[in-house]
Amino acid sequence: MVRKIKAAALFFFAAAALSGASAQMKIGYVNSEKIFTNFEGTKVAQDRFNKEVAKWEQEASKRAREITELRDQLEKQSLLLSAERKKALEDDLRQRIIQHERFLQEKFGQRGEVITKNEELTKPILEKIHKIIEKIARDEQYDYIFDWRAGGVIFAKQSYDLTDRVLAQLAKEK
Repeated sequence: MVRKIKAAALFFFAAAALSGASAQMKIGYVNSEKIFTNFEGTKVAQDRFNKEVAKWEQEASKRAREITELRDQLEKQSLLLSAERKKALEDDLRQRIIQHERFLQEKFGQRGEVITKNEELTKPILEKIHKIIEKIARDEQYDYIFDWRAGGVIFAKQSYDLTDRVLAQLAKEK
């Protein structure tokens, strides 16, 4: 019985201490998806990224067409070709397939240029957004600012949303 009273008292004092501390805590949140979508710098970076990827996709399509044409030529002329010419075409086809697969891996693979280019273009934007959020947090003495998109917030009052303010600051800094 004494243990239950001590435990209840401890719980009561801990809850009181936490509620007193939380009354002084300042919390805000941002919607990083909205910031990223609405920031003009992101749109410019996305256009640059899309153009670069489109060039690589065109090159990949061109290589695939050449392989298909060479394979069709080999199939159609197989009986008419000398053994040496047939072997040369087969070797050429194998080399083109290997080069095409290597190209696809270099550009679109797990460590390919698509990922590298995306990181290269988004990193400065993310750093800029982070600096603005840190400045708002320091200047206005926020204890925490959560990212709504990351799922760290279950409930938040609309008045805590700093997303539009970050977007406004980004627009000013063009």
